[in-house]
Amino acid sequence: MAKIIDNFLDNDYFLRLNNLVTSYDLPWYFQNDVNDEQSKDDLYFYFTHILYSNNQPNSEFFTLFEPLLNKMNYEKLIRVKLNLYPRTEKLRINPPHIDNPDEHKGFLFYFNTCDSKTVLKDMHIDCVANRAVYFNPTIPHASSSCTNVKARFSLNVNYE
Repeated sequence: MAKIIDNFLDNDYFLRLNNLVTSYDLPWYFQNDVNDEQSKDDLYFYFTHILYSNNQPNSEFFTLFEPLLNKMNYEKLIRVKLNLYPRTEKLRINPPHIDNPDEHKGFLFYFNTCDSKTVLKDMHIDCVANRAVYFNPTIPHASSSCTNVKARFSLNVNYE
């Protein structure tokens, strides 16, 4: 079961992060597939920005996200990744996947409100700006595109 917390960050800090994520200043990197379960014939793609991986920061912007991460009360970060899912004409549910088969925890944070959803085994979670979601990333789950804004912006954290 997921735990959802609305208004996770104070408004000033949320706006600061949101402005960065949606600005020209943050580089986004093209990903040919949304996950390993996606068919190679499927033309859908997305963009990411890895803030942390391989036991170290991977981005000059990592420190700006530390207050958000510290609020999660993690013991060890595994991966911290920003996601940008482009708009599609029809809502697209991406193939279900697991983030990593090893036992760990997952955290999602949404930067904008849109008609996109995160699909978990037992529920669909709406993308609402400043919403945090704690969930089990070792159980199949899926992201989706959006149709009513230019893109869905989110943060995905795998941690212990």
